[in-house]
Amino acid sequence: MADFTSHKKDVQATMAALQSMIDRLKELEESFLKQEEWLYVISEFANDWEYWQAPDGSYKYVSPSCRGITGYSPTDFYQDKDLLKKIIVPGDWQKWQDHSHSLGRENRVEPLEFEIRTRDGQTKWIHHICRTVTTSRGANLGIRGSNRDISEIKALQDKLRHVAGHDALTGLANRTLFLEHLQQRLKDAGRQSGMFVVAFIDLDGFKSINDTYGHEAGDHVLKRVAAELQSSLRKDDIIARFGGDEFVGIFKVSSKEDAATIREKIIGNISTEIQCYRFAITIRLSIGMSVYPVDGISMDQLLNRADDEMYAMKARHKGTH
Repeated sequence: MADFTSHKKDVQATMAALQSMIDRLKELEESFLKQEEWLYVISEFANDWEYWQAPDGSYKYVSPSCRGITGYSPTDFYQDKDLLKKIIVPGDWQKWQDHSHSLGRENRVEPLEFEIRTRDGQTKWIHHICRTVTTSRGANLGIRGSNRDISEIKALQDKLRHVAGHDALTGLANRTLFLEHLQQRLKDAGRQSGMFVVAFIDLDGFKSINDTYGHEAGDHVLKRVAAELQSSLRKDDIIARFGGDEFVGIFKVSSKEDAATIREKIIGNISTEIQCYRFAITIRLSIGMSVYPVDGISMDQLLNRADDEMYAMKARHKGTH
């Protein structure tokens, strides 16, 4: 009887241990299912295009969001491990190649921005991050990557840069952007022994136009003159509104004598009379020019020389019809 009682206790203890193991297994199973559900929700419904590539480059996982970004389905990527490389625009290929080569040397690389060509021919900007993934023992599992469509951000950045560097009234480059161009032109000309003209262009008697016809008419004149100045430009030239009724330009030339040709072209392209409402407003320009490197080799020298020449011409115009 004692043996039976002892055996019964052993069985009960074993059953209790089994029940405890079963309960624990259920907990683990529920936890696993919950984690699997979370992973599904995070990966399958994420806006970012997530992927995992094996060491041989084949895709082990590609999130469905890749279709919305690229036009290609996860299956397309599973079937072609080089598809991502194929849709990167040619101009960014070297950038991607350099980036990819660093994966074997570092666990994580710096974020990368590049453009892709989607299935329907659109161009999109991608922000890319990735890192190598390993087991707890250090075995290589491949690359875990994430791509985000930042096309809208890029478009907004471009728009903000344009607004920051351009005159709101005329659409021409503003003073800040012009000075940046001039500084770069000085660097380029110094390396290549180039020559260019800096031109200051001022409207004579512009204040009287505002006083006589109103600021709206003055704005109309400035926009018309800006448009006609742009017609004087060639590929490497630039015209900017320096402020008020003053414009400034950079023109590539081969000799100092070319400055006179540019002056004549500018004057010839600007209307001597601009119609604004029922008024015919007479226009006359004063133009001053300096030639790099004949009249100066620094920004200040070139700007001051052109400005002085412009005011000398303006002084000669005073008192004339």
